[in-house]
Amino acid sequence: MGNPLVAGIDLTSMGRRVADRARLMAEASNSDLELVHVVEPVGEAMIEPGLARLMRDHQTSEAEKIAEWIRGRTDVRVDLSVVKGSPSWELVTRAKKAGLTVLGSSTVDAFTAGPVARRVARMASGDVLVVRRQPRVPYRRVVVAVDFSEPSRAAVETAMTLCDGADLTVLYSLPARFDPVLVDSGLFREEVDAGRGTRLEAAADRMNEFAMSWNGVVRTMVTDGPPAETIEEVVRRRNADLVVVANRGASATRMVLLGTVAEGLVGRAPCDVLISRTPASFRRP
Repeated sequence: MGNPLVAGIDLTSMGRRVADRARLMAEASNSDLELVHVVEPVGEAMIEPGLARLMRDHQTSEAEKIAEWIRGRTDVRVDLSVVKGSPSWELVTRAKKAGLTVLGSSTVDAFTAGPVARRVARMASGDVLVVRRQPRVPYRRVVVAVDFSEPSRAAVETAMTLCDGADLTVLYSLPARFDPVLVDSGLFREEVDAGRGTRLEAAADRMNEFAMSWNGVVRTMVTDGPPAETIEEVVRRRNADLVVVANRGASATRMVLLGTVAEGLVGRAPCDVLISRTPASFRRP
């Protein structure tokens, strides 16, 4: 049994959605599950202490109902922590010892990313799962976005471990952001297009080499276009329920930089998003 899973829950329908997905992930990894509900300070709202206690007691009671609901659906150990503070910072703190941190995309609109989800995705030192869809079964169709780096190789391994038995597609998107620079450097558009075809062939060869150790276990795909947009298109076309992407951010005290593609997917992917975190070697100058 590995490190426990941590799930940040609120008292909306999204909170139950997160708790249930975390339950499925805990069962798959045979891990304990800690549900965390954060009660935010109300002093700035000029709420008197008696009413603040009333609110806190109500929130604790409702969070305990969610925990009891989850305990009735699983055999894994489920603990509940109700703490006072900033939701994002409390989850980031617990992520240091968690095997996986699970939270909802937004309490307002499931298909956007709220400030808590964005902050935790940026700052957490471990893997983060951002939940959008209502969980019914373990993940069945998973897309892993790669760039052939070691962190993206680790992302594939993470997906295989957490989503055992899922239909796994490893996807590489050839970025187009350098083409305008080539044109400005003096190449004709026809030359740039021809060179792009050559680069796509090279990418296909690189993909075959990259995925050799998983031959027969994963399917591979090479696409042409801006990564965030092409990944989103493939997710929709394959009706994937999870997209996995590696993050290679720099980290220091309270400082983690989320990669552009990863952050784009957190904000716009039509399914759940797993950020596979690779420890960085960044040091503050």
